[in-house]
Amino acid sequence: MKRPAPIKNADIIRVFFALWPEPAIQRQLHAIAEAYQVKCNARVMRADTLHLTLQFIGNIKRSQLPKLAAAADIAAAIMPFRLELDTLAFWKHNRIGYATLAAREPALETLAATLQRELADAGFTAGDGTGFSPHVTLFRNVGHMLAPQYFAPVAWQVNSLVLVESVMANHGAEYRTLHEWPFAA
Repeated sequence: MKRPAPIKNADIIRVFFALWPEPAIQRQLHAIAEAYQVKCNARVMRADTLHLTLQFIGNIKRSQLPKLAAAADIAAAIMPFRLELDTLAFWKHNRIGYATLAAREPALETLAATLQRELADAGFTAGDGTGFSPHVTLFRNVGHMLAPQYFAPVAWQVNSLVLVESVMANHGAEYRTLHEWPFAA
């Protein structure tokens, strides 16, 4: 006898903070992934899902959203900055290929550290227990890890921070922006 599917608790949502590129940047990154797909023997992420996670939170009660959002109000003091993604790298432990920066970006590091501190002060801890490592996941299920690959830089003007809900769908994760904080002009 088949067991009934568990009832999902609509009050529980899975969330994270991210930098979300414009569609043109997503398409550029997606084209890089497609160019390396055969060499990597990997599944390419959909262009519309490409983003840079600043802080994964995980499952929270929907009622906690205002408190979570208040912790991110620091974004109003952040100045827009520019990222140049120019390196394809891999993590063997989870078989992921990702785009990253060859050079450090102090504004990005400051934003990530400040957000993490504000979230901790508000009682939210990192959902995955790892430190910040700036990356945009391009591949999953990588069958062949390559040495780092350098590509023509993808310039990304970062103008805001977003809080995103992750919902599992038949075709994979769907992301819904719950709130956006534009950076200071």
